[in-house]
Amino acid sequence: MSEKSSRTVKLAIGTAVAALTIWLTFRNTNWSDLSAAFTGARWGFVLLVLPALAASYLFRVYRWVTLLAPVKKVSKSMATPPLLTGFMLNSVLPGRLGEFARSAILSRKAGIPFASSFATVVVARLFDGLALTGLTLVVMAAMWNSLSHSIRTGLIAAGGGYIVILFVLVALRRWHESTTAVLVYPFRKLHFDKLAEKAEKLLLEFASGLDILQNPGELVRVSALTAGVWLSLVVSVVPVFYALEMQCSWYYPPLILVLAGFGMLIPTPAGTGTIHYAIGVLFPAITGIPEPQAKALAIVFHATQFIPVIVAGLAVSKGNLKADRN
Repeated sequence: MSEKSSRTVKLAIGTAVAALTIWLTFRNTNWSDLSAAFTGARWGFVLLVLPALAASYLFRVYRWVTLLAPVKKVSKSMATPPLLTGFMLNSVLPGRLGEFARSAILSRKAGIPFASSFATVVVARLFDGLALTGLTLVVMAAMWNSLSHSIRTGLIAAGGGYIVILFVLVALRRWHESTTAVLVYPFRKLHFDKLAEKAEKLLLEFASGLDILQNPGELVRVSALTAGVWLSLVVSVVPVFYALEMQCSWYYPPLILVLAGFGMLIPTPAGTGTIHYAIGVLFPAITGIPEPQAKALAIVFHATQFIPVIVAGLAVSKGNLKADRN
């Protein structure tokens, strides 16, 4: 199957899953109550989402530049368009294809090996995963008595998974040759020697993008920038509660991000459907908030988080096309 055909199949599957989860979310909706939630909304508060959302992407740019520094010094103005383009593509296509796109764009513009550029994206996403795990633990602490044993176990297992991935990446960078040999050993054992050689070369290039993991000072900086990303995102959720005149306990905004994060694990375009289900169905089940209000919250949250990114990504992509033509 060609790459284009593979993308088409992934898009078709993602769209089908989105349609199914949208149907599951809204099939038993009381439309009068949902309409009432929108009718009484104070839409001016929605505009307050934008500064906090913009701050989160500014922190992302600074973090990516920091991660790239051991590979090559890249200016913030050079890193911003690929990052926004990547997040725009993540917002319209399933499967996180934007991560590959932003790595490829920066690789072409800055002369960085693709594997090294992509490695820094993986590290950034890993820090995001660890931050999301931290938010999950905060929410669990606040709601521990109301969570079932299975939910607690699943959330703890997810956090453990991120720690395992972090360990593998640290090992790959610190003992890159021996770790690479371990990772490609199954291919060699099965006598896939050519595949093993290609994988080994790719992993060694990938390891060069992980230099940041050896520098404690830079690790602290990346951790602080990651905290800035997620604190900004938490703040960006708060105006949506005020816009819909909903009760907002202090742990509701991080809970929304945790649920949205789990929804995004299923690859649909922009988390459409899966995020709506996570917030519109699971959030009221956990908190006791009326379901029509939660579904209104899901719609407004999804729109305010993704539409600005799509617009910004399209704007910088259009600017890049004009620059390339000139």
